[in-house]
Amino acid sequence: MSHFSQPPVVRYRGPMVDGHMHVRTAAETRLFAEMAAGYGVRTFLGNGDLGFIADCRRAFPGRFYGLVRLRYDLIGDGAAFGRCATDLIERAVAEEDVRGVKFWFKPAFNADTGLFWDDPRLDPVFDLMGRRRLVALVHIADPDAWWRHAYCDTARYGTKAATYRQLVNRLRRHPDVQVQAAHLGGDPEHLDHLDRLLDEHPNLWFDLSATKWMARELSRQADAARDFILRRADRLVWGSDLVVGRRPDMTFDDYATRYYVHRHLWEGRGPLPSPISDEDAEQEPVIVQGLDLTMDVLEQLYRLNAEHLYGICAAE
Repeated sequence: MSHFSQPPVVRYRGPMVDGHMHVRTAAETRLFAEMAAGYGVRTFLGNGDLGFIADCRRAFPGRFYGLVRLRYDLIGDGAAFGRCATDLIERAVAEEDVRGVKFWFKPAFNADTGLFWDDPRLDPVFDLMGRRRLVALVHIADPDAWWRHAYCDTARYGTKAATYRQLVNRLRRHPDVQVQAAHLGGDPEHLDHLDRLLDEHPNLWFDLSATKWMARELSRQADAARDFILRRADRLVWGSDLVVGRRPDMTFDDYATRYYVHRHLWEGRGPLPSPISDEDAEQEPVIVQGLDLTMDVLEQLYRLNAEHLYGICAAE
């Protein structure tokens, strides 16, 4: 039996929803689902192509809800892109009951495509999402450390602070669309910035996905992180960002180590060496500091907020 087949700490024992993960085929997703069930997670919100969503929805009835990804190959023709994108969303809602749309607008995507999240060519998509009450799950920024290597050419990638313009503009332009900004809005390093964004935009939520990033940056400022989460618990959704089939040889432990770290980070007390290699860490292993969150907050993060945001019910 794997050392990681059970959580390192179990204080919360209720139903759990993984509010941010990535699916492929049902066959590829089964190992993840087996692992998740052992950690008490029987419901997951997976983003992927519509075909993958359809496959997983049939394989995991009542447990899987999809967020569809768009294609951008027609973005040069704004009218054609708008028609194709809205047609896809309408079909995804009608056929597969999708609950949202996933957007990947990190700096590398912005630089490669010249497309930002506040581009008017995306307005028809958000108009439709508002009418259909769909959630926008968006990846905006990356770790501070990446601006010291991957994004050091700021003429091409801009600064980290500047990349938030596209998020703020979209939040203001479509206040009827609920937005889940992935990975603590891409800025767990700066909790004061996240506080300001939440104060200014009532349609904004953050998720707690990206295991290595959350463990590294929140452990570094554990007291401030705990205070932030306790104060903002009604606007936070837990998720893992696990990517099914990232490699063809994915093992049980490749999935389980992420959940293992999450359960200690939110429920545990004291230090735990992370079993996950982290290329952005100053030194390894990263020491994960348990934040010892209260039971009512754990229930909000693990279940209630996702149920409210997406209109779902967690499987027992």
